[in-house]
Amino acid sequence: MTMTLPKILHEFRLATQMSCPTPDTTLRLVTDRLSGQQVLAADWTDLGHVCAWLNRNRRSGAYLLVGSQNGRRRVRVGEGVKLWRRLPDHRADASLSFVAEIYLLVSPSFNKSATVYLQEQLSEIVEGEAQIDWHKGCRHLQDFPLSDDDRKMLDLALMLGLNLLNAAGLRLLRPEQSRLAGQVQSLLTQSQTVTIRA
Repeated sequence: MTMTLPKILHEFRLATQMSCPTPDTTLRLVTDRLSGQQVLAADWTDLGHVCAWLNRNRRSGAYLLVGSQNGRRRVRVGEGVKLWRRLPDHRADASLSFVAEIYLLVSPSFNKSATVYLQEQLSEIVEGEAQIDWHKGCRHLQDFPLSDDDRKMLDLALMLGLNLLNAAGLRLLRPEQSRLAGQVQSLLTQSQTVTIRA
């Protein structure tokens, strides 16, 4: 039963498609053909190309700035609706000198409430990982309410998004770390203990 969830998540991986949207750069785009959401990944040195792609395609979402500091992996999580304007601000931030790569989980349908929620969920995962140093950015934002249905949809989006991040090369996070995957695993475990009596 413990292998059931990884098998389910592997089936989702089969729906991903990778492309290189900007020739002669490190940009790679992984698209989930089921949901339409995408992960755009690149070396930090290609941030200008990342922002140009985001501006052309008008995507919003959450992002992870990844690198190493003092021999440890370090990650900063952020979000934005107009990421092509938000991300260039980080170049001037001396505390982010560790950044080597950027990964963005994006969709044309993510609004501000969705991006904040995704940032919070990704931050929880990163903060809970002992082998990763979490570079705390902005405090959690308030006043972006979501309905229960919205949260459920975003939990699914995050689980699929973690698949995409993994396919794009970010091996620090795994789909089974998502809240929804944990709920599915709990249900699978419960169903294993149920006995049918005649």
